[in-house]
Amino acid sequence: MVGDGIEDLAAEVRALADRRAVADVVLAYARGVDRRDWAAVRACFEEDAVVEGTVHQAPLEPYLRSLVEGVEHFPATMHFMGNQLVEVEGDTAEVETYAVAFHWMGDPPGAPHDGNLVVGVRYLDRLVRSPGGWRIRLRRVSSEWRRGSYPPS
Repeated sequence: MVGDGIEDLAAEVRALADRRAVADVVLAYARGVDRRDWAAVRACFEEDAVVEGTVHQAPLEPYLRSLVEGVEHFPATMHFMGNQLVEVEGDTAEVETYAVAFHWMGDPPGAPHDGNLVVGVRYLDRLVRSPGGWRIRLRRVSSEWRRGSYPPS
């Protein structure tokens, strides 16, 4: 009977470690974008990943090119990653993450919000366990609200 308790505890620890590792991939993505560390962003995804973004759907490489172009338009960004629901089943995981992303041009005189963009999104990610750890295979980005526009009108 003692062995069963230890095995149950070990399984629970593995499950908690997997959930934390999966959540960390989503956080690493946000940090990579905000620091303009595109290699770190790329490392969050599987080679064959697909992203269904707010503007278009594409395989990873074309999507990343458009992401870099859009983000680098702004001198600063900050992603605030909020609530996360992580569900792990073996070597796959589903994560829903609420986020607020600030895209900041600055505060020009007389127009305090001109050119700035703030968006509320949900990242809906499907991850897989790979030899290098957990990676995103499919990302769907659901735009919930926005203040400002890009490109500026």
